[in-house]
Amino acid sequence: MELDFATLGTKFATLVARNSVPVIMDRVKVAKEAKEDSETINRLEEIISELISEKNELIQMVQLYEEQLITQKISDDEIDYISNSLLPILEQFVANDDGQQAATTEKAIEAIKPIISKETFLILQMLGFNFKQAIGEPLTQLLRALISSKIPMDGSNQHEVIKLQQEAYLEELKIYNDEKAFERMRLVRTGQL
Repeated sequence: MELDFATLGTKFATLVARNSVPVIMDRVKVAKEAKEDSETINRLEEIISELISEKNELIQMVQLYEEQLITQKISDDEIDYISNSLLPILEQFVANDDGQQAATTEKAIEAIKPIISKETFLILQMLGFNFKQAIGEPLTQLLRALISSKIPMDGSNQHEVIKLQQEAYLEELKIYNDEKAFERMRLVRTGQL
C-alpha cells in the first residue's frame, strides 16, 4: 500500500481540529440542553461513539506512520556494517585499476568517505533522507535491467526484432533511391550536418 503523507497529514489535522476540547465541550453542552433525558443520553452516546471511532482512526494513522518510518530507517548495526564494509570494497577496486583510472577512482573514494560515515548516515536519516528509496531502489532497478538484458530472447521476441531490423533495412534502401534524402543521410553520417 502506497502511503500518501500529505493526505494522511490532512486527515490527521481535520480529526484533531474536529475533536478539540472546546468543540467537544460545545457539543456536550448542546446535548445537555435537550428537554428529554433520553434525547440527552442518545446525543452523549453519539458523541462518545464518534470519539471512540475517531480515536481508532488516529491509532491507525499513527501505525501507518510508524510502519512507513520503520521501513525507511536503517538500524545502527546496518549503518555500522555499511560504513565499515563499503570502503574496503571500493578500495579493492582501486587496487585492481592502474594508471589514470586508479587515481581518479581514489579521489572519488576520498570524496565519498565522509558521506558514508556513521554520523552522516544518522544526520541525513534524522532529516528524513530515505537511503533505501534513494539508493536501494535505483540499484535494484539497475541490477534488474542488467539481468534482464542477459536473458536470451524467446522465439516470438526474436522474430519481432528480426522483423523490425528488416523494416529498417527497407527504409534505408528507400533513402538510396532518393538523391536528396541520400545526400542528407551522407551529411548526417559524416558529421557535416
